[in-house]
Amino acid sequence: MSKLKINNLRQELDNTKLQVAALALLLDVNESTVSKWNSNIEEPSLKRLDEIGEILETDNRNLLIARHREKTGLANALQAEYKRLLKSGLPKKVNAKNQEGNTIKINNPEFVKALRNFIVEYKENNK
Repeated sequence: MSKLKINNLRQELDNTKLQVAALALLLDVNESTVSKWNSNIEEPSLKRLDEIGEILETDNRNLLIARHREKTGLANALQAEYKRLLKSGLPKKVNAKNQEGNTIKINNPEFVKALRNFIVEYKENNK
C-alpha cells in the first residue's frame, strides 16, 4: 500500500528555480528533511508550510492535496457515542506508571478502542 500523499511541495517547488538545498538552508533544516517533505515521507508542520508558501509565493492551499470527504454525520454520531460511553461509567482517564514509576493519568485504552471501533462500524453502516 502506498503512502497517502498530503502535500504538493515537489510540484510547487518544480514551478520555481529554487533548489532544495537553498530552501533547506533558508529554513535551517537538512536537505534530507526537505527531500522527505517532497516525497511525502514526512510532512512539514503547518508553520513550516506557511513559511514555504511565503517563500514560493503561493497560496498554502496549493501546497496541500485536497481530500474530498462526504458528510455522513460522523462527528455528531461520535459525540453521541462519547456521551453514551461516559454515561455507562467508562472512565476517560486511568492511572498508569511512567518510566520513573510515578502514577500518571492517561487516556483509557478501552475508551479509545471503543471510539475507534465505533468509527469503523459507523463507516461500514454508512457507505
